[in-house]
Amino acid sequence: MACVRITLYLLVLAILCVPSALAQESEQVGIPSPGDTLALDPRVVHGTLPNGLQYYVRENREPRERAELRLVVDAGSVLEGEDQRGLAHLLEHMAFNGTTHFGEKELVDYLESVGMRFGPDVNAFTSFDETVYMLTVPTDSAAVLATGMQILGDWAHGIALEPGALARERPVVVEEWRLRRGAEMRMLDQHLPVIFRDSRYAERLPIGLKEVIEDATVEAVRGFYEDWYRPDLMAVIAVGDFEADSIVAEIERHFGTIPGGESRPRELYPVPGHAETLVSVATDPEARVTNVTVYNKHPLRETSTVAAYRRSIVEALHASMLNARFEEIVQRSGAPFIFAFAGQGRFVRPSEVSILGAVVPEGGATKGVEALLTEAERAARHGFHPTELERAQAGLLREVEGAYLEREKTESQHYASQYMGDFLVDEPAPGIETEWRLHQQFVPEITLEEVNRVADEWLTEEDRVVVVSAPEKDGLTAPADEDLLAVVEAVEAAQIEPWLDDVTSGPLVAALPPPGTLTATRRYESIGAVEWTFENGVRVVARPTDFKADEILLRAWSPGGTSNAPDSLVVTAAFASGIVLEGGVADRSRIALEKSLAGKKVTLRPFVGGLEEGFSGSASPEDVETMLELVWLYATAPRQDAEAFEAFRQRLRASFENRSASPEAVFQDTLSQTLAQHHPRAWLPTVENVERIDLDRAHEIYQNRFADAGDFTFFLVGAFDPDTLLPIVRQWLGSLPSTDRQESWVDTGIDPPPGVVVKTVRKGIEPKAQTEIVFAGDAAWTPEDRYAMHSLSEYLTIRLRETLREDLGGTYGVRVAGWLQRWPDEEYQVRLGFGADPERIEALVDTLFLEIESVKEGADEETVAKVREAQRRQLETNRRENGWWIAELEDAWTNGLEPERILEEEERIAALDAAAITAAARRWLPSDRYVRVTLVPESEGVLEEGEKSDAAGGP
Repeated sequence: MACVRITLYLLVLAILCVPSALAQESEQVGIPSPGDTLALDPRVVHGTLPNGLQYYVRENREPRERAELRLVVDAGSVLEGEDQRGLAHLLEHMAFNGTTHFGEKELVDYLESVGMRFGPDVNAFTSFDETVYMLTVPTDSAAVLATGMQILGDWAHGIALEPGALARERPVVVEEWRLRRGAEMRMLDQHLPVIFRDSRYAERLPIGLKEVIEDATVEAVRGFYEDWYRPDLMAVIAVGDFEADSIVAEIERHFGTIPGGESRPRELYPVPGHAETLVSVATDPEARVTNVTVYNKHPLRETSTVAAYRRSIVEALHASMLNARFEEIVQRSGAPFIFAFAGQGRFVRPSEVSILGAVVPEGGATKGVEALLTEAERAARHGFHPTELERAQAGLLREVEGAYLEREKTESQHYASQYMGDFLVDEPAPGIETEWRLHQQFVPEITLEEVNRVADEWLTEEDRVVVVSAPEKDGLTAPADEDLLAVVEAVEAAQIEPWLDDVTSGPLVAALPPPGTLTATRRYESIGAVEWTFENGVRVVARPTDFKADEILLRAWSPGGTSNAPDSLVVTAAFASGIVLEGGVADRSRIALEKSLAGKKVTLRPFVGGLEEGFSGSASPEDVETMLELVWLYATAPRQDAEAFEAFRQRLRASFENRSASPEAVFQDTLSQTLAQHHPRAWLPTVENVERIDLDRAHEIYQNRFADAGDFTFFLVGAFDPDTLLPIVRQWLGSLPSTDRQESWVDTGIDPPPGVVVKTVRKGIEPKAQTEIVFAGDAAWTPEDRYAMHSLSEYLTIRLRETLREDLGGTYGVRVAGWLQRWPDEEYQVRLGFGADPERIEALVDTLFLEIESVKEGADEETVAKVREAQRRQLETNRRENGWWIAELEDAWTNGLEPERILEEEERIAALDAAAITAAARRWLPSDRYVRVTLVPESEGVLEEGEKSDAAGGP
């Protein structure tokens, strides 16, 4: 809950230029004219109350018995006065701390009591231009749904803003501010005044100023609330499994009485243009990688017409083709960037932007900017190839077709997000039927000439900003402004050759393997699954579903993994599957393979993990054979590519070479090494280890892992008919090679330390600390104990949030994760972690241990009831998700459990009680065995390390 959304990203701008698709078949609707306005999806009940508040209500049955509720306020941090910086965000927090109908802690307490989780189901965000409150509520109870609408109404005009609650919440917001401080934020502080020169956006990051938050009064927060939370700046969005008329009535009841009247104008603050190219270079001693970004700012264009929609498709095709070129360059040894991207979209409310961005090798900022601009200039001068356009068109059409096929299965939160865009920025939401029809009409007719013109429109000389963020360290000199400006001029004057688009034609597999022989079929009627066993030993467990119309998921598992590799090759083994992915299969490089798959909805990744190897993938029903064909190719014909391997190692070097500069990375490395007792196989991500990776040995390890399919079990879940699927499975999985070897994983002897181990890492500039406490040791593995561990983790998540965040205001959030491990030996881990003010970290840890002792004395039944209800509600939605079913099937077969246990989850949840949580805490949270690692700033002193193995208890 209560997070800040920053809409500007200096590293990656993930902008979808084409609105998600959705209204009537093309033969039923006339061809629209370019100037026509795209009407809102007719399935949405859209209206405006007399006071100006708008509402969007849509009936939607996925997920069943759920509703997505939103209160959207067209007001964010850009509207704050100089002495209000941070109040928009603080007010958002206060919405969860007392309203007309709920006391300070009663709102979240109520929502958790009906099974909604704090964070995933109950949340909010503040951005530059808007504030949005989000609820997911059950709809099988009319009273709960009505209360959800009442909560939205309270947020709109009934936030209590009690002085005591404000005093307790201010420190929580400060802790969120503290959590975000670091190298990236410090460099962003330097970049924003250049990117948004002479604009209010340069000084209105939603997180606000620490001093303003700390001194905020009720009167100040209320002033912002009364100025901007008003009906003419609000929309209520409700999408879900309900009757629309009843929801409209609830909206009229809770929002219709909010007074309108005279109010302050809602201004749009411009981003002024500039004729020259601006440059911003920032370095930081804790930065890990070098990023370069070229922004071209553009005036805001009209978006609601058919012509504007068509233009967005053209721009999406351009971005797709330019990004495909970047991906191809990245595969080359000595590439000027590690990752690169291009995009276009809304920057902030009054401005658009086209963007070129890249992560580049250390010291390669100037070359990176040159490479980005060169590719953009190459596209502008020479355009794209017809084959590039054909692939982009096929991919885009397949993407939108997929959304159309899933139109009856689309989840409510997708629609809720669309209607937010319609309200805030007039982003069209005409419905997937209309969008699919428009794509069918427009995409095939779009010409190369149209797409090529986009490059000139994006690559303008005016309103351009070149931004560099880089590590600060001895021997590394950041480029000067004049160096980067010289690069810009040089690219414009350079001779640039046209792009060559190499395409490999022909089938992926030249000669089909003979289909395998089916030797056994077993049906599991209770769970709707079938198991096929083939002569080569391969087992396939298939479960058809109707949850998604265009989705089939695949998982495959075989025991072994990197545990079979010698210590000397453990790093090479860890990257073996990644290296194969970079190399491609058979006669196709990775890039050639991706080109061959254009227009198909299919993904497939082999993996070699610590104890297993296998595959994960997904496909549409029409492309499922291609997915299984890729399984066969990755198992039998992995391609070794020396150039792609060197490019892969270059990317790893760039990721690892400054890792030790990051306080958080050193903290995590210290924790992992401590838990592994510095075992030789517990390697660290360093440049030295990158140099140890051997291409030939990586392929040998990979091929050894996949040489024998006889111990593989495949799982397929999704939209298929088993009888239709079986011949395809016989062809590609039944024909996999088998050697009848007997193998398994190897216990490599990595165990957690005994006793109590306490370490302190002193590193970092910012006044922030974090700590991680890990309880670990031997534990018998049973399904019942695994469930108890899961429930204990959820219980502690709630209790520690209530204590450390809400009661003490000491942290923004507490992380809790616990699990039981069956292989290679039976062990458990419970991890608890949080960040805080260095001066408070020890006191908060003391409180955490007191809370643990309290649970061991007796768990609180009210909190256990929240855990039960959250699990029950989650199970309701899980049972209609392919991902949940494939995980459950894999778990049952991997662990030798009766598949019918999958259906007993509801009974396990109903039986959960306080005694089970108490017993779990006593068993797995001993006071005499844990590891604690704490990160504090360097100003706290010199690195010290203390270890003890006595039974002294607390930290």
